[in-house]
Amino acid sequence: MFHKIAQSGNGCTSVIIDLPAEIYIKLVERIYEDEQGGLPSQRAALKTKTAKIIRERMVADISKGASLPPLVVGVLIDSDYYGEQTNHLSSREDMLALVEGVDLSRLSIIDGMQRTTAILEASRKSGFDGVSDLRVEFWISDSANNLIYRMLVLNTGQVPWDIARQLEAIYRPLLEKVETSVAGTIKFLSKDSGRRSGLSANEFESEDIVELLLIFTSRKRELNLKDRIAQDFVRLDMIESSSHVDMMQYFSETIMLLSKLNFAFSTFEAESTLRVTLKRYSSGKEVFRAFPPKAGFVSALSIYLFGKPGVETDWGAVPGKLELLKTNIEHLIDSIQDAITPDDKEEVLCLEDLEERITAHRVAASQVGRFEREYFQKAFGTLFEDAQTLRNFKACWYAY
Repeated sequence: MFHKIAQSGNGCTSVIIDLPAEIYIKLVERIYEDEQGGLPSQRAALKTKTAKIIRERMVADISKGASLPPLVVGVLIDSDYYGEQTNHLSSREDMLALVEGVDLSRLSIIDGMQRTTAILEASRKSGFDGVSDLRVEFWISDSANNLIYRMLVLNTGQVPWDIARQLEAIYRPLLEKVETSVAGTIKFLSKDSGRRSGLSANEFESEDIVELLLIFTSRKRELNLKDRIAQDFVRLDMIESSSHVDMMQYFSETIMLLSKLNFAFSTFEAESTLRVTLKRYSSGKEVFRAFPPKAGFVSALSIYLFGKPGVETDWGAVPGKLELLKTNIEHLIDSIQDAITPDDKEEVLCLEDLEERITAHRVAASQVGRFEREYFQKAFGTLFEDAQTLRNFKACWYAY
């Protein structure tokens, strides 16, 4: 069996062939063993009780020769050789030769981690003799984005990922650009390592960075993430293709500035006299610990640089605005770090005012996050607009 569809418009070629299960396992065994199938953010074989019960039934059926839906294997080829390597494919043997000549790091199980697990278990129990031949679709591409698209969008019958994992996978190419820009100064931590409550000032969770990126490019403090996945996936190159500006560089600068300010705030620890009035913000680390203050900071800075949503941006003025802002903000940061005693730092930070203003606005528990995003957007909007004249943060906390 050999069936080929070339999609010249997006650098993809689909080839379906039939294979003995033993040959398939030899092809994918090593990439399967890394527990992600060779594709960043791919789910490992599921280990829940329900998944094990279902897989036990699948193993029994496979051992009896049950026919499985096609498995999908991604093959990544350098764009310089993509045409040369795919145009000549005309037989099952050609396809196998291509796969065998590709480095293992460029193969990935796009769809079929659970079925591959079941095939392996069936082969260990009774060998490959009773296992039916498999249909395998090879999705050949010169872009990792296309392989991720195939996994997320075109697969059917998938147990859905949560939103954070989908965002992290889809925007991974853009995240890598930000990581390169801030290399050695800021760490991005994947959701796979578990939620962290004690992040340091230079540590961000990857899904938070993704949402901050969407906030920055849309200039909105709140987003419907489910909708953004559908809307923005087809525009992965939107930011790169802007003829006016390298938006990713500005976003990287924004994250750097946020991290520096967070670090400066984190140097404050209230002494006993201040703790009488400071409850929530007795430590400066608490200001940016939650996501809403970060969202408020990023949205306010984006609006300061590019204007409100719908307003035409004066792109020529943006570099100068950013450099002036950085200079002025860093003067405030220096004032915090140069202050020796907690009382001196409080004179700059004015966290008593922040706590008083935050607690004065009573909102329903379900609306706290929304209120704080709006509050901090206005606070940091004032910071950016008036940074040249501000000597402390009091005017920021009273902006709402």
